Amino acid sequence: MRPLTDRLEIARREAIAKRGRAIWIALGIAGIGWVVALLIMAAGAETAVPGILAGGFFSIVALLVHLLVGGGAKKAYLAAFKKGVFTEAASIAVPGISYLPESMLPEHTFENGGLFGSRIDRYNGEDCFTGRCGATDLIFSQLHVERKETTTDSEGRNSTKWVTVFKGIYLVADFHKDFSCRVKIVPDVAEANFGWIGRKLQGVSGDLVRLENPQFESAFKVTATDQQAARYLLTPDMQERFLALRGQWNSAIRAAFLDSFLHLAIPMKENWFEPNMSVPAGDVAVLETFLSQLMIVLHITETLDLNTRIWTKQ
Repeated sequence: MRPLTDRLEIARREAIAKRGRAIWIALGIAGIGWVVALLIMAAGAETAVPGILAGGFFSIVALLVHLLVGGGAKKAYLAAFKKGVFTEAASIAVPGISYLPESMLPEHTFENGGLFGSRIDRYNGEDCFTGRCGATDLIFSQLHVERKETTTDSEGRNSTKWVTVFKGIYLVADFHKDFSCRVKIVPDVAEANFGWIGRKLQGVSGDLVRLENPQFESAFKVTATDQQAARYLLTPDMQERFLALRGQWNSAIRAAFLDSFLHLAIPMKENWFEPNMSVPAGDVAVLETFLSQLMIVLHITETLDLNTRIWTKQ
């Protein structure tokens, strides 16, 4: 891998130099713009508007130069690093796993999970891993899923904003057990906020599943199309494992069992699997961080005991 990192180090330095030149060019354009603006205002213009517009125009041009030239250089380096170093490292560390840095979990797979009852207007993602970990076939990637909301004020003016539906890691794993029901596990917001009243209100729903673990019941709300099958899948041991997973990630995880697969959504604020352009390409710490994050995700198969094969599919 050394020859590869040596080539990438040359690319990194070139990208840094290019970003530096872009900054100076942008500052120069902005400076010229505001000099022109001052000259316009000093020439006796009736208002300062023409000068301000000129200065603003040059500032926008400067910003675009910085983003397109400097940002493009950084993006190209990071993409090359992922495709080269991270792809090879993943294949060596976990031979059964393929890393596709620019790919993502298919949108129809996310929608099929049914874990978020929201419209999807924008679906983005990266860092897709697919293959086999132990005896478990899986696929996961980082996702950022959004919907667009438009509101109208009292004067009839419209405003639009993007609302995050889900941002984090979404994993789908083969459960290696045939079942035809749908079981959904989501954070128990009602009981957490309203206590026993929320618990009673949930009971109105006919698909609600009550389980014997009070900690699990307090943390999660379970619904299913088949009560008996839900208890068959969510054994006391599996309930403990979901609680452990929730604690490990310190996140409001969601899960669904359907079509003999497990869907798992882990909300995250951080952006994982990213190189660091500020350090040399051969810095071992960058590679260690990437592999550590990969192993943390793959450890889910151990936490949920997915590699234990008691059942076989037909």
